[in-house]
Amino acid sequence: MLTRLLHKCGLELGPESELMPAQADNPDGFWENLRFVAINDEVLNELGAAWDLPQPVSADFKGPKLEPMRMKARLLINGFDSNKVWGWKDPRNSLTLPFWRGLLPALKTIIIVRHPLEAAYSMHKRNGTSYALGLQLWEIYNRRLIAHTPPQERLVTHYQAFFDQPEAELRRIAAFAQLPEDEVPGASALVTLKRRHTSFTLEQLIDAGVSEQLLALYRSLIKETSGTATATTSSRPVPEKRDQLAGPGSRLNVSVPEGETVRRELAWRRGAEIHQRETIDKLETRIGALNQEVSAKAVEMARRDGRIEELQSAYARLDQVVQRESEQWRRAAEELADQRRSAE
Repeated sequence: MLTRLLHKCGLELGPESELMPAQADNPDGFWENLRFVAINDEVLNELGAAWDLPQPVSADFKGPKLEPMRMKARLLINGFDSNKVWGWKDPRNSLTLPFWRGLLPALKTIIIVRHPLEAAYSMHKRNGTSYALGLQLWEIYNRRLIAHTPPQERLVTHYQAFFDQPEAELRRIAAFAQLPEDEVPGASALVTLKRRHTSFTLEQLIDAGVSEQLLALYRSLIKETSGTATATTSSRPVPEKRDQLAGPGSRLNVSVPEGETVRRELAWRRGAEIHQRETIDKLETRIGALNQEVSAKAVEMARRDGRIEELQSAYARLDQVVQRESEQWRRAAEELADQRRSAE
């Protein structure tokens, strides 16, 4: 949503053909440049990670093994007009930001905060992840973003602000991004409540039994939005543990298990990914063998075709010889007949 609004305000995202197309569950589009997404995936894979399996905090983003990705990234960056304000959106940036800041030291980052339960619900609906994993990914993504962005080079906004005061919030972001404000009123009018399917409060986050660390992170992010978000605050103490998500979460009827359960799910998802890759590798090997077999057959057929052409050519030459001999025999027979008639 935010990227769409900023694009309307003049933020260059690259050719439309390179943007992720809209889908049934997101008819307004994702607004992600697929080339940036591909590089992010390569970086994470090289670090033994994935979007749902973050790399360790100690991961080396400056090592030589990422040089091929850096070369691709430089080519991609050079394709943008340096005189225009350009950017890209990809949730994976939360994990790969050190990689991009190594190429763009003055990079500005816009962080849009969404209620942790809303994010977990969305991931569960779209990707089938558990709510526990969704909450942990929310925390990791936001912690990495805050850790790798200087306060003066980031702006934190809240998803809720765009449903309460969209024009004022978009004007604040446009000023930060140095975008012209002429299109702000028209862009903010694109925000529609019908696109918001879930809504949770801070009390419900407490009732979900999340960790004190996650709750503190969410509160600090809300504070950094400069009061633009209207997320409900609470002075209630954090309970030791609750089993069910409250409010809309109670309809989900899910629990928030301990960290060990999350680690098992991460291991299972990683194992499934490795198994899938091994299966793909086996299929590619088999396809390669079949291609070689087809090539060998093609060569053999070509040789046979060449032999057939040789035989056809030889037959044609023999036919010509037979025709010449037949013609000579016919003439000789005619001459012999003429001589016999003359002798009589």
